[in-house]
Amino acid sequence: MVERNSRGFFGGMVVFPGGRVDQIDVPDGMTTEDDLSHRNAAIRELAEETGILLTRGGAVSAPESKGSDFYEWLAGQPSALDPGSLLLVSRWVTPEQAPRRFDTRFYLVGCNDAPDVRIDTLELVSHDWVRPADALEALENGDVAMILPTISHLRWLARRSSITDAISAAGGADGRTLIEPRRVEDGSLLPIHLPAETP
Repeated sequence: MVERNSRGFFGGMVVFPGGRVDQIDVPDGMTTEDDLSHRNAAIRELAEETGILLTRGGAVSAPESKGSDFYEWLAGQPSALDPGSLLLVSRWVTPEQAPRRFDTRFYLVGCNDAPDVRIDTLELVSHDWVRPADALEALENGDVAMILPTISHLRWLARRSSITDAISAAGGADGRTLIEPRRVEDGSLLPIHLPAETP
């Protein structure tokens, strides 16, 4: 997990690495709404923010280049991006009444022997490899700040017995991935169920 700097949206929050889909992430003939565009963006953002690049040959150290320079560097590499390695866990769309709306997809990937993390110090101030239960304990103790989607995914991960179990649960998410929290009359959010937990 990474901690964002104090500027902008989600400033000071502890989150999963991520960002937005840029036009450079969009393959020819597709749009920013297509899943492959989101997968490309997820891999690029992970590489830019943490220095970890997911390729067909496994996780490797990413170049320090960003944006279009990142894709130009990638074009000369024998192993291209591996968007198929990502499993869609959920897709969150903020409520209609929100002042700013987000359409965010959360992906999961197993990663053995990851290279050393190299955070983007312009956007982030720290990082940590952390067990979900420990991250939730830090939240409960007031040591970190998080937003609802991050908390929900950590709770979901904390109920998995292993990485293999999490990957298996995410693999069954088809058709149950769209989450649109809605407020009820008392101001609270309706219950949210992630994969393998739908009643």
